[in-house]
Amino acid sequence: TEFVVSDPATGEIVDRVSAGSVREVDLAVEAACAAARPAWTEDAQRRSRVLMRWADRVAAHVEPIAELLTRENGKTLAESRVEVRASADALRFAGGQARMLEGRSLTLAPAVYGEVTPEPLGVVALIVPWNWPLLLMARELGPALAAGNTVVIKPASFTPLAVAEVVRLAADEELPRGVLNVVLGPGRTVGEALVVHPGVDGISFTGDSSTGRRVMELAAGGIKKVLLELGGKSPNLLFPDAPFEKAMPVLLRAMFGTAGQNCMAATRILVHRDCYDMVRSRLVEGAEHVVVGPGLDPSSTMGPVISEQQADQIEAAVNAARESGATVLCGGKRLRSGVLAKGHFYAPTIVEGAALSSSLVQHEIFGPVIALERFDSEEEALLLANGTRYGLVAGVWTRDHARAQRLAREIRAGTVWINTYLRTFAEAESGGMKASGLGRSRGRFGLYEYTELKHICSDVAGLSA
Repeated sequence: TEFVVSDPATGEIVDRVSAGSVREVDLAVEAACAAARPAWTEDAQRRSRVLMRWADRVAAHVEPIAELLTRENGKTLAESRVEVRASADALRFAGGQARMLEGRSLTLAPAVYGEVTPEPLGVVALIVPWNWPLLLMARELGPALAAGNTVVIKPASFTPLAVAEVVRLAADEELPRGVLNVVLGPGRTVGEALVVHPGVDGISFTGDSSTGRRVMELAAGGIKKVLLELGGKSPNLLFPDAPFEKAMPVLLRAMFGTAGQNCMAATRILVHRDCYDMVRSRLVEGAEHVVVGPGLDPSSTMGPVISEQQADQIEAAVNAARESGATVLCGGKRLRSGVLAKGHFYAPTIVEGAALSSSLVQHEIFGPVIALERFDSEEEALLLANGTRYGLVAGVWTRDHARAQRLAREIRAGTVWINTYLRTFAEAESGGMKASGLGRSRGRFGLYEYTELKHICSDVAGLSA
């Protein structure tokens, strides 16, 4: 069977792709198991060279990959370029990490010595989302390979083409056959077959929380290690002394980049009463100046959402907010005129007056829809910020660094930015708390997530030369 990859801006067919089956999953896992040999698993310098050269090839092909990504995903070409470059950076960083896997040796008792050493998990199943498919693949694939694992990738069905192109660039004389594998197809068949496959030792999944829960349930049967980065409903707290000239453009990009289809999007803007009216006015003005259009149009600053179904869900969420008494300050509608008529476009939307308990505030909408909320004190701001089941990221905007540090430590989120937002670095760990995930990506701990620690204990008492 095959499935169609369509441009969400125009509805045009980008390509037709053959869908894999459980049989292809079996073959891919078998190949990955067979490739887990010392030539790969025990040669850190070889893994480093492979990753470094792969990063160079990706960096040399930014334009064609970015254009392909925009055609299948809809995001602006400028954003696609950022993603391809960031993917190359993630692979390059992992190439350096491959040579930095460290264990330790211990003197445990007289003539008793211990070695604690990291070993690869084995075969890792990597299930990739469609919103930032290249970066979120490279962010996990790089350390998985650096640690000596072999990998089977399942891309999202909306965005398999750019992923396949980046994987094609991995071809290298030092990359053994079977180390890196790709299987295309729907999550309910191919994805679930990967998760439950007895040859798979670890699973990395990035996506929504309900699917992450399903992955955990399936993986539990095999007692497999699971790494999850899931949904978010990320608050930004703005105090009267915030650096507003810096904050406003950053927040507008974070609100409407990728048409809001980003688990780290600034979907909740919490504003102190004393500056609320000013912030509301400036955000609404900024939202109304967002240029919505096809991602390949250089004048566009926001593209379409991924599908008709996604647009319908966004529309239903905004209509429900209206019916519950919230006020739509701008947007709140599908865009269907002119060049937008055949795509899945939704206007940048800001809603105020939604209760903390409302669906708009509590649920991840995954679209360009922002909840604007008011607070009177630092204590209330903290209660609101922690008032959802999510805990992925947050932002605090104030010139009072003591206040910022207090809040950063009290907010239950894996990353808290102070006077900035959506700044991610390969060197620094990221991941979710609460319903936003398990485990960490990036940084030193992100590498060790793809390892098992083994203790080897030696008693040499009484042994003579």
